[in-house]
Amino acid sequence: MSYITWIPIGLSVVSVIIAALTYSRNGKKDDKETIQKEESKFDGIKEGLLKANMKLDTVCATTNETRSDIKSMNKDLINIDRRVTGLETNMKQVFKELDELKEGRTKNG
Repeated sequence: MSYITWIPIGLSVVSVIIAALTYSRNGKKDDKETIQKEESKFDGIKEGLLKANMKLDTVCATTNETRSDIKSMNKDLINIDRRVTGLETNMKQVFKELDELKEGRTKNG
């Protein structure tokens, strides 16, 4: 066999090696792109969860403020109830005294 027969064989071997290396490189590149796409999906999910947590924190803060306001209003209502009860008692006493005064006038008059 002369070198003329080895040239096509050598070129074929080199071509096969170049094709294998190119296939391997493209496979790695595809894998990297797939990984980047998956990471970007997870980044979107993380961002969405962060926004949801922030909104939940806002809802919790609003709920706590509302609870505090309701407690304050309940205290105010208890105070108003005590005042109304006291006024009703005083009004009953005043009307009782008025009735006694009217009876005293009718007896004297």
